[in-house]
Amino acid sequence: MLNNFVGKDIINIGDMTPDQFQYLLDLSKMLKAEKMTGVDHARFHNKNVVAHFEWESTRTRCAFETSCHDLGLGFTYLSNSHFGNKETVKDSIRVFSEMYDAIVLRAQREEAYVREVADIATIPVINACCEGGHPTQMLADALTMQELLGNLKGRKLAFVGNCATTAMWYGRLCALLGMDFYAVGPDDERYQLCDSFKENIEDLFDKWAPNNEIVLTSDKEKLKGMDVVTTECWIYQNPDVHDEDLAATGDWTSLEYSYDAWLRHSDIMEPYRVTSDLMEDYVKNPDCLVMHMLPAYHNADMKLMQKFLAEAKNERDRRILTEGICISDECFEKHASEIFREAGNRQPTIKACLAAVLGI
Repeated sequence: MLNNFVGKDIINIGDMTPDQFQYLLDLSKMLKAEKMTGVDHARFHNKNVVAHFEWESTRTRCAFETSCHDLGLGFTYLSNSHFGNKETVKDSIRVFSEMYDAIVLRAQREEAYVREVADIATIPVINACCEGGHPTQMLADALTMQELLGNLKGRKLAFVGNCATTAMWYGRLCALLGMDFYAVGPDDERYQLCDSFKENIEDLFDKWAPNNEIVLTSDKEKLKGMDVVTTECWIYQNPDVHDEDLAATGDWTSLEYSYDAWLRHSDIMEPYRVTSDLMEDYVKNPDCLVMHMLPAYHNADMKLMQKFLAEAKNERDRRILTEGICISDECFEKHASEIFREAGNRQPTIKACLAAVLGI
């Protein structure tokens, strides 16, 4: 397939066809193989990329910076700038368009904001994560599954736990890959997909995977025979429902540091933790992959979880914080090989996005 991403934005995998998505995966495989065999793929000398991150990041930032280095690209990680503070976003983007060849934007805002930036820019914009989607993460997950499982058509992926937001990203991914998609979580609308998210997934399945299944359920028995299980943190609720935690904290950043946002409903969420018991009792497939986009709160060995332990309101929360929130520590370590392969695959897939939009 020819590269038709040249000069284009990468904002949402739902904008792509399955063939376009697979093109990026195939390019990722080629670039990963080149890196592993020592091939110099610095093809883009005298081109430059600027990254503006309004949301903290580890893997995404590291992958963009190292990918730019490998591809011969100059990389600017913008900090201490006028962007949006003493200069309008529109003016800053127009400045970037004069100096750079691509913009990487990570924003704890709705996808519409990223699209507005892309409309202003005269160079490609790559979404490095916003509330509406995380396209480079989904590419890394897809590459990992293809490497470990081969052909994914007809395979089954389950998102388990808080299905309110991130599950949507995996629904889109399954539609493009021809996989069955299961969202398995509490029978509580606060932790279920909102109507617009469900409609988005259904539209993509109708278009690209009409013979595959979408199953939204609280029944853990439906997990039997899954090929892939993934999960994410317990914060963020269905945007169609009044978000009690967001209302209390006032903004998304504060929400991420709120004990109540994480554990107010631990009694509802605990049965949907990804543990070895859940895998053995319900999935019953010893070859099932367990994936996690990271960071994973699988024990309390980090400052945030230590803070929550000091605030713990009951023994259940204290135990969950110690053993792992959305995924247990023992299950995480049992599946560390696929989880950290997934993390490592952030680099070749981001490298493919950069190379594609710049015209490999």
